[in-house]
This record gives sequence, C-alpha cells and structure tokens, in this order.
Amino acid sequence: RDAGLVLSAYGQGEGIYDRILCDVPCSGDGTLRKDLKVWDKWTPLFGLQIHRLQVQIAMRGLALLKVGGIMAYSTCSFNPIEDEAVVADLLRRTKGAIELVDASEMVPALVRRPGWKTWKVLDEDLHQWESYSDTQDKTVPAP
Repeated sequence: RDAGLVLSAYGQGEGIYDRILCDVPCSGDGTLRKDLKVWDKWTPLFGLQIHRLQVQIAMRGLALLKVGGIMAYSTCSFNPIEDEAVVADLLRRTKGAIELVDASEMVPALVRRPGWKTWKVLDEDLHQWESYSDTQDKTVPAP
C-alpha cells in the first residue's frame, strides 16, 4: 500500500505499530551478481543520491513505531552510505530515543556479519573524504 494512504487512514499515525520492516529503495549493488540489469543503471553516486530519501523513510518508520517497538532497516546494498551511515544518522537525529539492538537471538538462523564502524565518504566529484563533516564548507555554519 502507498504510505500516504495508510497515514490518511490513521490520522497522524504516530506510534501505531509494534514492528516495522523498513525496506528502503537502494542502489541495488548487493544484487549485481544475480541481476545483470543493475549494471546498466548503477553508478558510484547512486548511494549518495538516495541516502537522504532512505533517512527520511526510516525516520517516518520510527515515527510510526510504538515506544518499545522494533524496526528492522533493510537494503539490498553493500554500500555503508546506504546502510551503516543511515543507521548512524537515525541514532544521531533521535538523540537517545532509539537504540541499536543485537537481533542474534531474535533471528538465530539469519547469517550476519558485523557492520562497518568507519567508512570513507565520496562527494559528487568522487573525491574521497575521511568523514561527512570533512565534506562541508567550514565557512558555512552547521544546521
């Protein structure tokens, strides 16, 4: 269903779900080996371009989650800008209102690997930076 339809049916819809699967649109680079059509569309910039939308969708998912509920964030990307960076941004934006939990015991058969704790950031010119803040113009005040 279209998210707008769900929201209009429930008014503002804040805190109405116990569990949310937030499977966001992504670059699809995790499917390159099995879906050859992805190669025609994929660019290194796509992860950067879609990051903001992924954060917006995930933030809306959190707004629809009841206190004490669980949201799983999912992509089919290997790009940390689409995965770990989105989760890090959610944790930063919510200032302690949410926590990252280990789901090993909830889904014991799921094969998983630890996420990245640091990663390089590419800008639109594919210049490599050590952190997102390094990409920002220091003469412009932070939001």
